Amino acid sequence: MITDIVVFASVILAAAFSVAWLFRPGLRDAIERPKFSFQENVKNYDRTRNARS
Repeated sequence: MITDIVVFASVILAAAFSVAWLFRPGLRDAIERPKFSFQENVKNYDRTRNARS
């Protein structure tokens, strides 16, 4: 019984999140911002490391 509730709630939340992600570009940008920030940090690290060598 509790397993059914947890699975059902998870499916509902995943569906709601997917709909929000599709129809709210601002939300999509906010979710993906850390990825781009991390990529930029890695590039900067590589540049500074190569400059020292």
